[in-house]
This record gives sequence, structure tokens and C-alpha cells, in this order.
Amino acid sequence: MIPVVVWALIVANAVVFVAGRTATDPATLVDAFAAVPYNITHGIVLPAPSPPLAALTMLSAMFVHAGLTHVALNMLFLFACGPAIEARCGHLRFAAFYLLCGIAGELLQIAVAPGSHLPAVGASGAIAGVMGAYLVSFPFRWPALIVIGAWAATEFAAGFAQLTSHLAGYEPGDAPFIHIGGFACGVLLVGRFRRPDAGMRPSSW
Repeated sequence: MIPVVVWALIVANAVVFVAGRTATDPATLVDAFAAVPYNITHGIVLPAPSPPLAALTMLSAMFVHAGLTHVALNMLFLFACGPAIEARCGHLRFAAFYLLCGIAGELLQIAVAPGSHLPAVGASGAIAGVMGAYLVSFPFRWPALIVIGAWAATEFAAGFAQLTSHLAGYEPGDAPFIHIGGFACGVLLVGRFRRPDAGMRPSSW
């Protein structure tokens, strides 16, 4: 199966990144599509081109990245893990699964810090969900198990540190709960999105 959704997502993210970098005011454009917990919980809508509903920034933020390294690493992990999961789920189910994981990550970050003014951008929550799905779908692929397991452990540790800082009254400069929420969603729900006729081997892609 050709992973058309994976390729479409990579192209979409690349196009949005290039468009943002060539815009007259890239920082303002990124802020317009970023997901800000305070804005979402208070229904604050920014001027156009920001989405007309604050909650929709949870979707728009998935296609906006802060820098070349950010988008490159996200797309690298999507390219590495996405085709196998798309093959197991099918195109439409994989697309829905991807978006759901991204939203789940945003929702967990909002639940932890609903009053935060920290703008969140990137496909990291959705990518984390794909990585979590890959981990539980192919648990005996040791290189992936080591890399994804080490990454997950680091993110959960960062999440604990952020939660401790938040309870102490500080607002950290990162959003690991987006990764944690997306990863947990991928681990828990990939079985629900799997095609009934899906085999155990990943796509040749």
C-alpha cells in the first residue's frame, strides 16, 4: 500500500513551512495559527488569518512549525513510522487517527495548564501518536523499541518536571504534555482504527 496520507501530510507541512518563512511577517503568521491554552479556554479569537473559532487552532497548529529542525525531525519520524501504521489502518482511518492524536495532545496540555499563554505549534502530538502506535503494533523491532522507548521516557520525565514547575507557579517554555497526550492516544486507540484485514507485517514502504 502506498502511504498517500503520510506523503500528503509531509508535503502539506513542507508547503506551510515554506509559505510561513517567505511571508512578510513570519512570526505573526505563526502566532495566528498557534494553539494557546488561554485563548482556547476563554474563547479568544485572534484577527484573520487565525481560525474563526479558538478551538480550531488545535488543528491549524499541527501544520505550523517553529523552525527547520522542528519540521524536519517531525517529518522524519512520520516518514519512518507512518507508512506501517497507515497500512494497518487504511488511508481514511489513518488520517482520522493522526488528527485525533494531535488533538489529544493539545487537550492534555490545556488540561494541565489552561491559563498558559505559551503558543504551541507543530505536529509533535500527532507524530507522537503514530510512534506510540508503531511501538505497540511492532513491539519486537528492537531499534524502534529502543529509540521510541527512550524518547517516551524523556518526554514523561519532562512532563513531570513541567507539572512540578506549574504547581510551583512557573510557566515552563516547553509543552511535553502534547507529546505525552498524543503518544498515549496512539498506544490506546490504534487497535480501534486498525483494519479488520490488516496483517501483522508493516508496509514495504
